[in-house]
Amino acid sequence: MALSPDAIRLYEQDLLQKADMLAIGLKGLRSADAARAAELLTAISERLEGAVLGAPTAGAEPAAERQKPLLVATRGSDDVEDFILEILSENPIGLSVQEIVDHLDEAQLDMKRRTLVVRLHRMVHAGRLAQRAHGHYALSEAERTRRRA
Repeated sequence: MALSPDAIRLYEQDLLQKADMLAIGLKGLRSADAARAAELLTAISERLEGAVLGAPTAGAEPAAERQKPLLVATRGSDDVEDFILEILSENPIGLSVQEIVDHLDEAQLDMKRRTLVVRLHRMVHAGRLAQRAHGHYALSEAERTRRRA
């Protein structure tokens, strides 16, 4: 069964969003331990090359032997807001609350949905976000302008 071009494009977009999440995670790790971030980038690149080229990489660990991911640094409230602003800057049409929750989960940032909604409302009142529809948020024009400068 062949996949439609739209399905392939959506899958590609999903993979690119996951790559963006990896980039954000590596950026955070780099600020805590630049050498470890470089090692991890190499390991990730080798795994991706192995998957695309179909050949196992020399340094790849079997799934059973991989270490469980650890949260390297504690993120404060400003870091969570920066993370939210970053993912929204990558999605110009904005995201729903559930999509933001999913991004936070992928980044291993624990936050209750209710707490997130309160944070989003505060960011709207501070002029950093715009609420496009009920439960749908995007960067405010002021925040977009500030990021371009």
